[in-house]
Amino acid sequence: MISIPYKKIYNAYIIETYNYESAKNSIKEFAMANGFDRPLVESENHPDIFYLESPDDNIKIDAVRNDIVNTAIYSPKIADKKIYVIYDAVNLEEVVQNALLKTLEEPPAYDIFFLVTSNANKLLETIRSRCITIKDNEDIDYRSVLELEYLEDAILNISNAKYMAVSDKMSFAEKFASKEYKLKDLIKLYRYLLRDALLYKLTLSKKYLHLKELEDDVITLANTYDIKVLGKMIDGLNYLADANRNNVNKKIALFNFLEV
Repeated sequence: MISIPYKKIYNAYIIETYNYESAKNSIKEFAMANGFDRPLVESENHPDIFYLESPDDNIKIDAVRNDIVNTAIYSPKIADKKIYVIYDAVNLEEVVQNALLKTLEEPPAYDIFFLVTSNANKLLETIRSRCITIKDNEDIDYRSVLELEYLEDAILNISNAKYMAVSDKMSFAEKFASKEYKLKDLIKLYRYLLRDALLYKLTLSKKYLHLKELEDDVITLANTYDIKVLGKMIDGLNYLADANRNNVNKKIALFNFLEV
């Protein structure tokens, strides 16, 4: 969950999150809470809100200069303030950050900057020192699944489930039935993977994926199954979660989940 304080407004924020869509919605709520016209904000047509992002994950210095640095000096058109949003700030090269730094050091009183990034530590210290950093509390869970000791095996099994032999599925399920691994952690991993796979399937964009480190695996999963099957797998995952809570035979429940 991303919570931007409304009462005291700062000139610059860093939002550290893997969920860019959630960040965008939070920024919209922030804008509307501070008097920005709701229909214009929701339709992303407000003349005083500027979004800067690059389809190839490489934000050019000319874009920062032309769209931000050179326009920051101008007063808002219809609101009391202007808002600039940069996605994904983690891809700002050092020379680009330095071009932005002067504006962040001496911003006009009516300008507000949001740098949305999956890793705030990759931004220059001089940039970070001039911003209020807000972290997405939900990202804690997303990062935790990356540390699972059986991560690669689990991803391989869900991606290749429709090609796996029955014996291989049963062997994998046995590990969790015997409590060699924690089933709740596997469910969490699969829930995030399937959520991202559906998101990618619907948008064909990597920008809003939660598991940035696993984006290749997410895309493989999305390309392996159609939306109907992904939905069926999510339903199966919900049943698996219920089985885990209610002490139903975990081995059979996990095996059935892999029977896509």
